[in-house]
Amino acid sequence: MKKILLIVSMFMIFMIGYGKGKPLDVNMENGSKIPSFQLRDFNGKYTNSKKIFNNGKPTLLIFAAEWCPHCRSELPDIQKFYEENKDNINVAVVFTRRKTNLSSTKKYVEESKFTFPVYFDADDSLMTGFKVKTVPYNIKIENSKIQEILGGTMQYDAIKSAFYVE
Repeated sequence: MKKILLIVSMFMIFMIGYGKGKPLDVNMENGSKIPSFQLRDFNGKYTNSKKIFNNGKPTLLIFAAEWCPHCRSELPDIQKFYEENKDNINVAVVFTRRKTNLSSTKKYVEESKFTFPVYFDADDSLMTGFKVKTVPYNIKIENSKIQEILGGTMQYDAIKSAFYVE
């Protein structure tokens, strides 16, 4: 009986571990296809990345943190860019949990009156999968392929230029 219980327990542990799937691992070279993954919004709702990255519009994906001074400098420009281009260009801002929490991040976004789509990397899987070491980190994506690594802090004119917006 103990052997059966042990075998069943080991099987359950294996199935639970296997059920999580393999971790996100993005090849961060221009032209690389991004595997499908889930984005979690501030209310806990999940959106499949393909819904954003494969809707016929280019995407500006930004990794940010509410405590980061460079992010605080960049995000108002992102908001302006989003307001002017949301019909033609996707914007998705993923806030990290590093050195903070969801409630502090929510408060910052609300007080700043940002309306661009925001997500929270609650388990650090996106930051790790995209190999992001510092924030802000900007990536241009089209049809689930990395078009260009834009890197760190961007000003409004540089964002427009990256997307060929006049």
